[in-house]
Amino acid sequence: MTKKTVDYKKLYNLTGDVTPLQGDCGNLCRSICCQPDKENTLGMYLFPGEEVMFTGKEDWLRWERRHPVEDEFPPSWSYPVYFVRCTKPCPREKRPLSCRLFPLAPHLLGDDTLLLIYETLPLPYSCPLITEKIPLRKDFIKAVAQCWQELLKDQRIYDLVKMDSKEREQEDHRPYIVWEGTIKKIKAVDAD
Repeated sequence: MTKKTVDYKKLYNLTGDVTPLQGDCGNLCRSICCQPDKENTLGMYLFPGEEVMFTGKEDWLRWERRHPVEDEFPPSWSYPVYFVRCTKPCPREKRPLSCRLFPLAPHLLGDDTLLLIYETLPLPYSCPLITEKIPLRKDFIKAVAQCWQELLKDQRIYDLVKMDSKEREQEDHRPYIVWEGTIKKIKAVDAD
């Protein structure tokens, strides 16, 4: 297989100006997903290679290097997996990709049909976009779909999405489908 590196700058540009709603969805919940929880455990994993979008010295992020086995990532992931926690509101243009794609998550069917669904992971807060199934902007959904089509070219990300999808199906969790498409007949490729 050909080696492929995800172009995070391209994905950040693609998602820089699109938002789930016409206005600030944080007005619905007082930006709950951007607030540290009581134990300050709320955070997100960066995708492999995404750390290049940061200096590592941002005063609004706390960085951790985690071991992929301990955090139940697929065997294709290697140390370190970066986990970041917000310590205060971030500069919006620098927010991590996971924040930009929320509340949508990818789900791969057995034939590699790509679905975008509302996030199904247990969250320590209630997101009205998910609980109330508020319709999302079409340009937001399109941008998220384009991002996942690119991200899935990285074998590690493909492996993680495939693993999460299988777990969801084994739990007989029926996700709410927002978008359905293909991964453009792209074979997942090896990571650098």
